[in-house]
Amino acid sequence: MGGVSGAVRGRLVTIIILVIGCLLLLVGAGQRLVDAYERFKSADYITAISLVMAGVPRDALPVTLLDVDDATRAAWGNPRTTPHAALARLVEESAKLGASMVVTDFDLSSEVPGTEGDEALLKVLEGYRPEWPHLLLARRISFSRGEGAEAFVAQDSAVTPYDAAVQGKPNIHWITTLNDIGGDRQVRRVRSWQTVCVAAEGKAYPSAVLLASALLYAKQPHLVELEAFLKSRGESDCGKTTEAHLAWPNFDGQAITIPYMIADRHDTRSMFRIERDGKETVVMRRIRAGQIVTFEGGTAALSGELDADPFKDRVVLIGATHADTSDFYNTPLGTMPGVLIIANSVIQAKGITDTEPMGWWLSNILALGLFLIYAYIVRNLQSSLALAAIGVVSVIALFIISRLFSFYDGVNVVAVAVPGFALFKLIDSLAQIAMDIPRRGWRSIFN
Repeated sequence: MGGVSGAVRGRLVTIIILVIGCLLLLVGAGQRLVDAYERFKSADYITAISLVMAGVPRDALPVTLLDVDDATRAAWGNPRTTPHAALARLVEESAKLGASMVVTDFDLSSEVPGTEGDEALLKVLEGYRPEWPHLLLARRISFSRGEGAEAFVAQDSAVTPYDAAVQGKPNIHWITTLNDIGGDRQVRRVRSWQTVCVAAEGKAYPSAVLLASALLYAKQPHLVELEAFLKSRGESDCGKTTEAHLAWPNFDGQAITIPYMIADRHDTRSMFRIERDGKETVVMRRIRAGQIVTFEGGTAALSGELDADPFKDRVVLIGATHADTSDFYNTPLGTMPGVLIIANSVIQAKGITDTEPMGWWLSNILALGLFLIYAYIVRNLQSSLALAAIGVVSVIALFIISRLFSFYDGVNVVAVAVPGFALFKLIDSLAQIAMDIPRRGWRSIFN
């Protein structure tokens, strides 16, 4: 009887589990559980959790995004591109209200050669005062297909109708906003500079994060080092000289990893707070550009008197996030517009560029040690518990390594070690099947 009742209980349990599984499947919970499982195996997901836990470093730069969103675009009459007259007003007011830096994420070049620039923007740029904050203007760079290992080569930088207006102004800079897109179409890194070689002469355009790191930390300014770095890159990238080993910046390679923490959600603006000049402030503020500037009949005007608080001593980014912009990318925190990628990099500029990188041998040792911990967990715990334990260990490891060395090093170690547990589980499963074949034959493939 005991055997029969045990079998009956086993069948009842199986039926109950199947019913619950069917109900979860019908309401969509099953897919969500599968998605959660897949995310937990992702280094990107673990990185995102770690960043939320860690918050922002003390030396983070507060950022305000003036957002040309769908509502702003509709209020401005749905223009095909962002009106330069409106951009002029946003730049001018940001400078007047004490921004620490103003960054624009718009292509200012014209599709028709010889087209004159917008009168209002020309006036602002020509009259940009020396005491105003550094203004960063995005430069579009064209590429051609290269040969050998280089798939694409920077061919030229676009001419704009505003080049003459900013010529010789030390506080106006042309920058690159190029990202590095991974094989899975994810953007995890931005280019810290981009060199354009024309007739054996090189011009290196810095990124916003490189300029922010060089200019916005009063105790450790790097303006001289920045100029030397850009000059060196312009010469070495175009083959005129060999690459020089400079003291600053400390990162390796053209592309630098972004420690994402701000997603494309309006509620994230109050999640992270920092202390600055003895006061607590939100690290990221997001303001609809249409609330600041109106645009009608080709003329832009302020919508009213502005409060200086969202601007003063903050990096002001001006960019588009409306649905019709093509400037959207996949990131570890979901799809987001390019201007928010810039925001994530600028917020932690000093940590990205000034942290001494970990040696390759130490990175490999730590990755190996983390993999061995994963292997032990997988070998001794059931799959669901092993996955949770690996996630916790990964977050802790990323947090510690990021604080001791750099976020880039932490991501490298975890990204190498995380796939190891899946590989170990696969090999372990195949080994179990192989050892069971002499006893069970082909039935070894079943539980």
